[in-house]
Amino acid sequence: MVPRMPYAPPLWRRTAGAVSTVAVFAACEEAPVTVSAPPFTEVFELAEVIELGEDPTDSIAEIGVLVERRDGGFIIGDRLLPRVRTYAEDGSLEAGFGRFGDGPWEFRQIDGVAEMRSGRIVVVNWRKPGLTYLTSELARDTIVPLDGYVVFGVLSFGSDLVLEAVGEDSFAQARADDNGHYHGYVDGGVVWSNWRSPLMDQPYWGGLTGGTKGVSTAGDSLFVMTALLYPATIIDASGDSVGTIGTPSSSFRRVPEIELGAYASFSPQGQDFGDLVGTFDLVPRIDVVGSDYIVFTLGTLDEAMPYPPFRVLYTHLEVYDRHTGTKLFEDVPLPEGVKVLGGGRYLYVLQNPDIPPWRIAKYRLLPVPALLPERISN
Repeated sequence: MVPRMPYAPPLWRRTAGAVSTVAVFAACEEAPVTVSAPPFTEVFELAEVIELGEDPTDSIAEIGVLVERRDGGFIIGDRLLPRVRTYAEDGSLEAGFGRFGDGPWEFRQIDGVAEMRSGRIVVVNWRKPGLTYLTSELARDTIVPLDGYVVFGVLSFGSDLVLEAVGEDSFAQARADDNGHYHGYVDGGVVWSNWRSPLMDQPYWGGLTGGTKGVSTAGDSLFVMTALLYPATIIDASGDSVGTIGTPSSSFRRVPEIELGAYASFSPQGQDFGDLVGTFDLVPRIDVVGSDYIVFTLGTLDEAMPYPPFRVLYTHLEVYDRHTGTKLFEDVPLPEGVKVLGGGRYLYVLQNPDIPPWRIAKYRLLPVPALLPERISN
């Protein structure tokens, strides 16, 4: 594990008229100081650990997408099998849906899952040209065509959806979509598009990792960044960029600049692409926890798997006040060998990512004023 060094106070910027700000620290005489490398147990407290129930004839291959349901419980998309499953709040299995294929109601894999405010569940697979809607009990509902887009992910955004997608022409030509990679989807149509990944202009970077996104529980803000480059862009409910959030600690290892052809098999430099893996840090997740906090999960690529598909090792967390953008904690070490699955009422952490039984720990953030009394003054 890479040692983490002390950190200088963060810089954070946003434009005027951005997301509403709660001036928690307005009365402080001095600017808040980020707490660096506190023990995990001094920032998060364990609420409970649940064990997912399984049908012996329909076992989970690997946990992929986790979505916290509005009324409690979870939706989990299998990362390897074309299956979506729902669970009660205590982890007991409720229903499963999906089979392999290219026909209606079939998937090659599960790329994204979201729950509508109505309770309907939306499933996307980038190989299918549309959105598959299921009932809250995972029965067939409807399939909605989506002409012109290749969809890689879906997020619930208030009463609507945000699609992570590119135009079919862009995908076929392996180039960036000038209209943006995130699209507000309202009443059966795309009403706004925003955020173009800067990775498309960098040799090899796009192949090392993709985008990272999170959405506020209130559905009023979307946070998007590449996993390699700070900061995250804040997109409001109208689809406008209203600012940025996130600053790397001094220990964050930025991916090196790479020349085109540096790792080609015929390269005269003789560089080994595998030597690059594991030498830089990334942000594989952004999650909103509770109503007030944003958690950035940091990690690195596993050097034991130097070629695609890469494996991310989750290592540290950063915590921000989502209203002010203040970084509260950085380089918080995660328990070894775990995987962060998502946010919501809790931060959900998979304790054993590789083998069953699948145990998910639910953590809540300790009250910040109690942890940092020096930050608040009357």
